[in-house]
Amino acid sequence: MVVTLRAAARSDRQFVESVYFQTQRWIIEHLFGWRGDEIERAKFHEFYVESEAQLVNFDGNDVGWISVRKGASSMEIQSIYILPQAQNMGIGTMLIGRIINDARAVGLPVTLSTAKINPARALYERLGFEVYRENELKVFMKRS
Repeated sequence: MVVTLRAAARSDRQFVESVYFQTQRWIIEHLFGWRGDEIERAKFHEFYVESEAQLVNFDGNDVGWISVRKGASSMEIQSIYILPQAQNMGIGTMLIGRIINDARAVGLPVTLSTAKINPARALYERLGFEVYRENELKVFMKRS
């Protein structure tokens, strides 16, 4: 299994947006109700930072994207989205393992937040993340 990352480019925007909505639409619908394509697309573009995004390539095919921000006090996984047909193949585990190793090398914990209903939470817990805060919709997790 070969998983590589490459910087997202403007030409990847349609793919990135497609992956986001394929993986997150059901969560958006459950938590907020679908507010219409234009509104949801505008909300996506409010948080998507192309310069921080990397496309995930698995055996020669783009299968998702990830965004990680290194801060002074933590390495934060901002986004990790893998197409449904490429999920449960170890790609997310491999990517998060790399981030954990990178953070460990510089002495930082890894943080992330996710919707409470997101099944990926089980993956994060299996990889040693623990909830340190939560609100009505999300859990905030850390791996020291």
